[in-house]
Amino acid sequence: MSGYAELHCISNFTFLRGASHPGELVQRAFELGYRALALTDECSIAGVVRAHTAARELGLHLIIGSEFTLENGDRLVLLVMNREGYRELTRLITASRRHAAKGHYRLSANDLCTDSLQNCLALVVSDPAPASEGVLASRYQELFQHTRRMQKLMPDRVWLALEQPGYGSDHIHRQSLQELSQKTGVPLVAAGNVHMHIRVRQSLQDTLSAIRCQKPVSAIKHALAPNAERHLKTQ
Repeated sequence: MSGYAELHCISNFTFLRGASHPGELVQRAFELGYRALALTDECSIAGVVRAHTAARELGLHLIIGSEFTLENGDRLVLLVMNREGYRELTRLITASRRHAAKGHYRLSANDLCTDSLQNCLALVVSDPAPASEGVLASRYQELFQHTRRMQKLMPDRVWLALEQPGYGSDHIHRQSLQELSQKTGVPLVAAGNVHMHIRVRQSLQDTLSAIRCQKPVSAIKHALAPNAERHLKTQ
């Protein structure tokens, strides 16, 4: 595990979702002995400068990326490979923001094209589905189709992100992704879908969720994370 890198991590620059500053995330990743940390704020690279400054001082390798939710609900994380990949990612973010009202973005599968993402890697990300059989079958069939589309778009540069948030159905999710990996040939990679650098920030994350929903915390239990596991973990 000495080579572990966290590849899916948002900061407070993902407004009203992330509960830690970029520098706090970098510092904690360094303390935990991570090999690298990817900062992947939603349709944004606004926190990258602060993360880069902190990473340079500590000698931690920083990976630049961004997460997106497509109009059909499919989710992915793009990670840049080099300077040209950085240009490709920023162009995509700019175009997505221009297509929507201020503070929002709009991105569809048709907006992703092979020529514009030659220097990026992609993670297909998903939360564990509810345990009911009908929902499971539907959710993973949709994930299969999303994975196939990404495969065609970015051959040999796509991974399935296996994230285990401790929701009670992690074992089913893991088995389903293993089967999907075997069926598609897309390899699995471990990731954390990190929202905070330490566990005790969960109360702040709940408060941010309440502000986002414009309701008291007590009235949005369905919208809150069921636990505080989305933090940077020990190796």
